[in-house]
Amino acid sequence: MHSAGGVTLGVLVNLPMFRQVPRAQLAELVRGAQVVHARRGEPVARSGEPPPGLMAVGYGLVKLSLSEGGGKVLRLVGAGETFGEAMLFLEQPLPVDATALCDTLVVVLPRAPLLALLERDPRFARALLASLCQRLHELVADFQSATAYGARERLAAYLEALVEPGARAAELPAPKAVVAARLGVAKETLSRLLRQFSAEGLISVAGRRITLLDRERLAAARQGIKPAAGCQPA
Repeated sequence: MHSAGGVTLGVLVNLPMFRQVPRAQLAELVRGAQVVHARRGEPVARSGEPPPGLMAVGYGLVKLSLSEGGGKVLRLVGAGETFGEAMLFLEQPLPVDATALCDTLVVVLPRAPLLALLERDPRFARALLASLCQRLHELVADFQSATAYGARERLAAYLEALVEPGARAAELPAPKAVVAARLGVAKETLSRLLRQFSAEGLISVAGRRITLLDRERLAAARQGIKPAAGCQPA
């Protein structure tokens, strides 16, 4: 770690929870912030260690995973996203490992100035609460997906969410092995399902680039509706 500079302010102003915080108060956070530069495979934070603070990804990608249970991937955190919010309130060790999946910059905001900002700025408090609620909603949705749907349905839902409305293509944010772990399937299962979706005319795959050829039928696959026997893509 080394002292943060102007790059820290640039990261913070692009985070939803800080958009309404006056620049003068952001400047106070910047003074106490640290910047972590991590290369691919390097740890950003380790399970069982005291949390360094709220962590915001400036660029790159961080994998949050359990150290036990086969290294289950709980979340992939990209640029403009944060993790460790709950550690503002719970003075407990981190429950996950945070690992860089490529060259990554993470801004670390210590607990004390953030708690002070919470006390004096209700807009920031509401924004932080909204972030925590959104994270809880995502965890519930992930649990529901893992327990109620099969691998085919989970992958279809993931690909739908990956490609923004109005767009046709997007890059997988991480290697297929990591995406498979995120979805709770084996890498071989992911590859097989991608081939199936391609054969059905739902998507095309070029390396990590996924192009949606038929979003409507992919949505049907998300709901567990399989193509009729003998049906060929148009």
